[in-house]
Amino acid sequence: MRFLRILAGLVILETILAAASEAEIKIKVVDSQSAAVARARVELYVKDTTTPLAVESTSPEGLATFHSTASAAYWVRVLAPGFAEQTSDIPSSTDEPVLLELRIAPGSQTVVVTATRSPVPSDSANASVASLSAAQITVMQPVTASEALRFLPGAIIDTQGRRGGLASLFVRGGDSRYNKVIVDGVPIDEPGGTFDFGVLPLAETERLEFVRGAQSTLYGSDAMTSVVQTWTREGSTPTPELVFGAEGGTFNTAQGYIAVSGARGRYDYNLFGTQFNTTGQGIQSG
Repeated sequence: MRFLRILAGLVILETILAAASEAEIKIKVVDSQSAAVARARVELYVKDTTTPLAVESTSPEGLATFHSTASAAYWVRVLAPGFAEQTSDIPSSTDEPVLLELRIAPGSQTVVVTATRSPVPSDSANASVASLSAAQITVMQPVTASEALRFLPGAIIDTQGRRGGLASLFVRGGDSRYNKVIVDGVPIDEPGGTFDFGVLPLAETERLEFVRGAQSTLYGSDAMTSVVQTWTREGSTPTPELVFGAEGGTFNTAQGYIAVSGARGRYDYNLFGTQFNTTGQGIQSG
C-alpha cells in the first residue's frame, strides 16, 4: 500500500510539473483599424529556426492559441490574403494575447516598354502585352525563346521536326515573316524574312515582352502582327560575378553555360555563352 501511495504521488507530481512547464501563447491578429482578421495563417517558430513548430488559423475573433514550453523563445509569421507578411518575436508565455497589426499589401504594377517604346503601366499601354520576368524564365528553364513563347496567349509556335528544327511564330493568323524581334534594343531579324526562334537563347535574359497586334507605326512594316523584345541581365557587382553549370539527361542530352558579369563606374558588362546538344528520340534528330 505504501508503494502504491508513493507511485500515485509521483504521477501527480509529474502531472503538476508538466502542466507548469507548458504555457499558452495567444496571438491576436488585427488590421490597421483594430478589427480582428479571421482565418489568417499563424506559424510558430522556435527562435533561430525556419521550420514551423505549429500552424494555426485565427478564429473569428482573430485569435490563434499555441501550447509551448515556457523555457523556449519563439517568433511567429502571419500570412493573410490582401495583407503584407508580418513577423514578430514573442515571449514564451503571457497572460494577455500578443497583438499583431497587419499592413495592407502594396499593389503590384507591371511596367512595359515595347508597346509604346517608353515605360508605361501595362493597363495603360492600349495594346495586348504579355511579359515574362527573370524569375518566371528561371522556373520555366526554356532552352530557346520558342519554348517560352508557346506558353504566352496568342502565340503559335510551329517547329519543323524535332528539337533543333526551324521554329516559327504565328500571331493572329499572320505570316511568320510579320514579327519584329529585338534584343537589347537592336533588331535581329531581316525585314520581310523568316526568323528562327529555336536559336534565340534565353540564358541571362532579364525580361521578355510579347506585343500582339500591328505595331508597324512604331517598328516598321515588318511588325504587322507582333513584336518580341528581350533584355539581357546587367552586371551589378564591382567584383566580377561568375556563374557556370552543366546539365544532362537521356538521349545524350547535355547543356553547359557560363556567364561573367559586373559593373565599374558608369559601365556594366555581361558575357555569357551556352550550348545545348541532344541526339533526340527519333531518326536523324540530332
